[in-house]
Amino acid sequence: MIWPFDRHKHVEKSVQGFQSGTVRGRWYVVDPGMPLSANTEAMSVFATQPSVRKTVEFIARNAARIPMKVYRRDGDNDRPVVSTGPLYDLVKYPTVYHGAYRFWFDVICDMLVYDRFAVKLLPSATSRSGWELYRLPAYTWRFTWTGYEDVHGIQLSTADAGSTTIGLDGVLWDKGYGSANGVSPMQTLGQTLREYAQSVKWRQAIWRNGARIPGIFAMDADMEPLKPEAQKRLEEDISDYLEHGGKEGRSPVLQGIHWEKVEAFSPKDAQEVEGRTLADIEVASAYHVPPEMVGAREANYSSTQAFRDSLYKETLGPIFTQLEQAFNAQIVPLVADDPREYVEFDLNAALRGSFQEQAEILQKAVGGPYMSINEGRKELGHPSLGPEYDKILDLLNTRRGGGTQADPTDSGSQNIGGSE
Repeated sequence: MIWPFDRHKHVEKSVQGFQSGTVRGRWYVVDPGMPLSANTEAMSVFATQPSVRKTVEFIARNAARIPMKVYRRDGDNDRPVVSTGPLYDLVKYPTVYHGAYRFWFDVICDMLVYDRFAVKLLPSATSRSGWELYRLPAYTWRFTWTGYEDVHGIQLSTADAGSTTIGLDGVLWDKGYGSANGVSPMQTLGQTLREYAQSVKWRQAIWRNGARIPGIFAMDADMEPLKPEAQKRLEEDISDYLEHGGKEGRSPVLQGIHWEKVEAFSPKDAQEVEGRTLADIEVASAYHVPPEMVGAREANYSSTQAFRDSLYKETLGPIFTQLEQAFNAQIVPLVADDPREYVEFDLNAALRGSFQEQAEILQKAVGGPYMSINEGRKELGHPSLGPEYDKILDLLNTRRGGGTQADPTDSGSQNIGGSE
């Protein structure tokens, strides 16, 4: 199939040829720089609602940093990692100008905001793999269908307010549940976010129109009203005690006039913090993210670790599975040299913990040191000391070194009689 436009020319024409205008609706619609096709509300909500952007970018950032690896299936229990070939190069450098992080960040944002994504596989003479994955921004297209949700093509908006339809061959795509184009979470969150927008509008009116004075000078009841000249002179005298007045910090002595404190409307009274927190919790829950992970609720260190494990299993795990299956079904057969190759996200890279935690667990698992001196020096960037330091040491207090302990740090009573 021939790609219906040159992507570089298309982007240039789209930016130069787009005529600005006002789109009227429930949300202010920002100009994304290209013609809109469907769900114009979604981009506006992402741009104007802090809770949405905070949660979406939190998910996308944490998911995009996990590397995708290429494996080759050699039997049921053997799958070596592939580090050469066009599929490996495409996974490592999916676009000509950016690495994998930027690419997956944008794709995942499309999926989270619009509930659909599409990426076109194009030949490239400048990329390492000979291929390039070109993301189609979700606000510039929509799926076309023949049945209820039987997607068969993509209707892409063009710079001249027209459209062109392309097939799904060589396209990495998927959508959510509910329609041929998915259902944007912005629609699901619409009522909650509109309520929050109205509360923000109300608080802004309070800050804009409310009095900003801590108190007033009031005349005693038995005093005669001041004439305009005396009123003006009194105000000028009081201003001497304000900033740059020359008498800052002193206390004026005013006969027949006393000071009364005025209770101002504070952010606490307006429940500003509570409103923001509630919106953060609602949006985070809608995206299946523990609110503690986005700062919406307080958490201690141990609970944060538990939420972190939950994030990569319950929240990001399904996203990785969706992307892996789509990639393996739609892109791998067109690029891979070996039909046994497939891709997976290295989820273990996010769950391994700190170096200290890994070292303690591995040492107990293998019953002693698991690195040679040269390997340890390499971790710190130091040069090798020579071949004689490549051997892993067997400590004398362990079973392998002739001792009685299963682990060099384990000297409990459970090891009594262990050498028999």
